[in-house]
Amino acid sequence: IQYGGFDDFFFAHMEEIDFCWRMKSKGRDVFCIPESVVYHVGGGTLTKENPHKTYLNFRNNLLLIYKNMLPKQALLVFFIRFFLDYLAAIMMLLQGKPNDAKAVYRARKDFARHKKAFSAVRLLNMQENVVAQHSEMYTGSILVDFYIRRKRRFSELSIARLFQ
Repeated sequence: IQYGGFDDFFFAHMEEIDFCWRMKSKGRDVFCIPESVVYHVGGGTLTKENPHKTYLNFRNNLLLIYKNMLPKQALLVFFIRFFLDYLAAIMMLLQGKPNDAKAVYRARKDFARHKKAFSAVRLLNMQENVVAQHSEMYTGSILVDFYIRRKRRFSELSIARLFQ
């Protein structure tokens, strides 16, 4: 595949988001074909309760942002994420999920460790970008919308914050 295909490092979590983000940044279109039928086995690789799933979700999302987001935006997101990730870990502890809380800590530690290895990929992505800001990127906070505004469906999100 000319655009690199799925990144093996993102095994089982966020590999499709990474691929689509890279395609969009290079000026390619990403389409949805509503007539398609897709069968997805949720938890086929890791169950929802598995702390390794928590680890992969947090680590891969941090790497996804680092790899693809413009530096100025990424700085702000990482600043906010630092506090939110540890808040999430505290919530997991309070919910009696200490292994998930440890997974968040380990994900952040491994992100810091792997960051250098992704520097060259990040630089290449930034150099090859022809689209700086994606119009489809949500400019609000999904966390605020979910926990404070009680938005439970995609259709309830503000369209003004979605397509700009």
